[in-house]
Amino acid sequence: MKQPFARFMPARDTFAGRLLKAGSWSMGQVLISHALRLGSNLIMTRLLLPDAFGLMAMVGTVLTGFALLTDIGIHRSIMREPDGDQDHFLRAAWTVKLGRGGLIAAGTLCAAVVLWWLAPAWAAAGTVYADPRLPILIALSALAPLLQGAESTTRELMERQLRMHYTATLEVVSQVLVIMAMVAFATISPTVWALMAGMLVGPVVQVIGTHLFFPGPRMAFVRDAEIAGRLWRYGKWLMVSAIFTFVATNADRFILGGLLDATVFGFYSIAQVWIGAGNMVIARLSDQIGFPAITEIIRTRPDEVPRLFRKFQTVIDLVCAAAFVILFLGGRLLIDLLYTATYDTAGTYIAILSLSFLALRFNTLGGLLMSGGNSRAIMVIWAMRAVALCISLPLAYDHAGMTGALLAVALYPLVSVPYTIWLATPILSVRQTRWDWLWLAGTLVVAGGVIAFG
Repeated sequence: MKQPFARFMPARDTFAGRLLKAGSWSMGQVLISHALRLGSNLIMTRLLLPDAFGLMAMVGTVLTGFALLTDIGIHRSIMREPDGDQDHFLRAAWTVKLGRGGLIAAGTLCAAVVLWWLAPAWAAAGTVYADPRLPILIALSALAPLLQGAESTTRELMERQLRMHYTATLEVVSQVLVIMAMVAFATISPTVWALMAGMLVGPVVQVIGTHLFFPGPRMAFVRDAEIAGRLWRYGKWLMVSAIFTFVATNADRFILGGLLDATVFGFYSIAQVWIGAGNMVIARLSDQIGFPAITEIIRTRPDEVPRLFRKFQTVIDLVCAAAFVILFLGGRLLIDLLYTATYDTAGTYIAILSLSFLALRFNTLGGLLMSGGNSRAIMVIWAMRAVALCISLPLAYDHAGMTGALLAVALYPLVSVPYTIWLATPILSVRQTRWDWLWLAGTLVVAGGVIAFG
């Protein structure tokens, strides 16, 4: 049965064959993971009240903040460094990674203490900040980065080698166990602590899996000033950009958390779960397939970068367009079918936030710049986005209410697009970037139609 189609399939040991296999595993894992995540979300919304999701969204935001603020690109350095697949480099990188996990945990504990001290006097009544459970949840979540920092760098090695079946299998197994833990806990105590149980079970499974079941060197403490210096030189701009990345990707939660009551903020969090599902598909395609592939091409065949990148961008464009159409037209129906009437408002939020997929496709251009080592440009891009969101979100909410706020959240990344295209033009050529300009213009037209016709 395979013979008639054999000539259309690349050989497994070729670059194209490895990329096809890796892409198949990665996409399969993404689809299964999102089916599990969304399924568990449906189950948990029937067991818990909306404010539980708002609380955990804020906990996740704090963790994400400290993770970004300490990100020196260890994962990307293992991908792009010539000796990134060597045992000594992997162990030295793991030692740095472990220290970073401890730093994130310490920062998270400090945040919990500050919130516990200030919230009673400063937090508006009824908001997520005023909930007395939040400081305790944040403090307990500090265990997660400790475990994540201990994960073996053989995980990054598998991604560099495009052996995605290891990471895909571990992700799915981990997620199944997380769901089982949350549901089991919720049947005993239907509170926000069930979601916290899931947050901690996942990293435990991941750290065990990467050390025991992934091929590669066993981890050991290795201090190497030369490797640490390389990590720092590449990652120092990423650390600065991480400040702006954190603001740009999380300011909506901090700002809206202080403007909305806990229930409405919970609706917003539910809507972001569905938007995040699409975002994760695109991010996985970029990070697990696109970035390793482009970095390998840059190392071995730099002249082919424009042609192969454009093929990859075409796939991303199709995924982004499909995600926008599906959630814009079907977001309300989705919530009506899968959730109780309590969550109807989230459907409207999903439809407006779906515009973010049209802006998200430009992230791959930033990934191309980073693959070439231009981490400074990433800092500038995220700085522009952070400033744009912090200014536009409160203004939009003040003038147009929740609809204006949602439009600001969906479209703020567009502010950095002209700068990104300008930097990418010498790599891709003027002819190739014309399509990027057309996409930007089309996105603005579609957004204008949404605003005009509601």
